[in-house]
Amino acid sequence: MKKGIKISAVLFSLFILAGSCIACTTCTTCSSSPVLGVDLFPVKDLPLTRDANFSLNLMNILDGYRYTENYSAGRFDCMDTCIIASRILHQYGYDPNIMASFAPQGKNGSSHMWLSVSDGLGRFAFIETCAFARGRPILGELVTPEESAAYASGYVLTDPIRVMQCFGYSEDRFLFLSSKSHVETTAQRPIVFLEEGKDEKPGRWVYQ
Repeated sequence: MKKGIKISAVLFSLFILAGSCIACTTCTTCSSSPVLGVDLFPVKDLPLTRDANFSLNLMNILDGYRYTENYSAGRFDCMDTCIIASRILHQYGYDPNIMASFAPQGKNGSSHMWLSVSDGLGRFAFIETCAFARGRPILGELVTPEESAAYASGYVLTDPIRVMQCFGYSEDRFLFLSSKSHVETTAQRPIVFLEEGKDEKPGRWVYQ
């Protein structure tokens, strides 16, 4: 893991990503709130991957699928698409994490969820799974280096379902997702994977 990454044991100031997901408040009113350090933990300034083949492989997967549902805040949005995109990426041997930022209670703004995928060397690619809301008929969009700072800090959800339930993910939405896949293949040919830099020496994370 990469030297210089700091994982804090306390809350840090959260950033807000505009307009991508449903607006909500923090989870302080839930009867069974997620536990910091168990169900989610904060990370800051995760480093962006330098493995070009790793990024291209992810892009080829993301470009090879599309959602069959239209974006609808509170019905089919970033919470749903993160689950679906994670399932697809798992099928290809990748292990994405669901990350989130939350609008502080009583403040204007939007909460949002996205994916981070480790390259195995302590660096990450970030995936915006709601690109289809902007007219891109794909499973997700790899975040550019210029945009990555906004995605490199937030919460990693170790128990995404528990956190999502607390933020309004109802039983109806679970049934809605389980009834059909809500995604279809658009790739015209099998995905050819490029060799990734797994033989590089990984760094270390620094905890505090």
